[in-house]
Amino acid sequence: MPLGARLKKILFENQILVVLFALIAGMLFPEPLKPLNTYSTQLLILVFFFSSLRLSLHELLTYARDWKMLTMATAFMLLVLPFALYYPFLVFSPDWALALLILGAMPTGMTIALVAEFFGGKTSLALLITTSTSLLAPFTIPLVFKIAVGQAVPIPILQMTWSLMLTIIAPFVFAMLVKRAMPKVIAKYDGWWRNLSVACFGILIAGIVAGTSGDTLIAVSAKDVLLIGLAMLWLGLLTVASYEMLPWRKPGERITVALCMIYLNNTLALFVGDKFFKEANVVPKLLLLLLVVNVLLPPIKLAASKLTHPATPNANPLT
Repeated sequence: MPLGARLKKILFENQILVVLFALIAGMLFPEPLKPLNTYSTQLLILVFFFSSLRLSLHELLTYARDWKMLTMATAFMLLVLPFALYYPFLVFSPDWALALLILGAMPTGMTIALVAEFFGGKTSLALLITTSTSLLAPFTIPLVFKIAVGQAVPIPILQMTWSLMLTIIAPFVFAMLVKRAMPKVIAKYDGWWRNLSVACFGILIAGIVAGTSGDTLIAVSAKDVLLIGLAMLWLGLLTVASYEMLPWRKPGERITVALCMIYLNNTLALFVGDKFFKEANVVPKLLLLLLVVNVLLPPIKLAASKLTHPATPNANPLT
């Protein structure tokens, strides 16, 4: 296989590398990549459209009926997670605690539907959690910040609802109509839809990071490195806790929920940090935490692989 084709295969089969390269590119080359950020909405629409071409509507509706799972996942994410991240780190560093509070209060990232499949998760369930947390976040975010820091953080409800409709609901509905009109064609080129989603996703991440890191200095001290390590460990333990809270669901479904807990809406987090806490200079910390989350993805991928494809014991030669 030619080197170019081999590299393409590695990138598209390992989405973590695409995200990592996009993050690094956005931080190292902010000026040339910053214009990509102006097309973030269009790229997000394309990501959801191509991802939705591979979704099962029946599976999505089946998950929606499990109100207990959906309620527990949403409550854990929007109400438990932000305080679980904030208060332990308030003892060590108020600045880092604030950054973790901002990150933890966010809904699931809108591109999780693309990521979930790579981890052996359920794309339909990821889309459902994204929708439910995004709809409730404009109400829970102000409450969380009022309790934690005593500051109101008003979230534009109408703007978020419109964004949700435009970037998730509309592409999903259109994709379902296309699948119904051309089922054989969509099935035939299934691999293409995933590759196109990954490509759009990488460009989207590079543009977002470039748009937010260009004017911000990222300096890391020894204390910051220690706190980042502690945050990584604590996020990992919270991820395990979110997996364990749904024992009645299958491993792939529990992995999806756990992944939704750490794959958060970083775009909204950066918006909140820049608009309401600019003087606290939390944006560099949020960018570093974004890297932390992506560092956690490979071990989650390894654990997910073992859970969804457990090793079969060697057959007994005497039987």
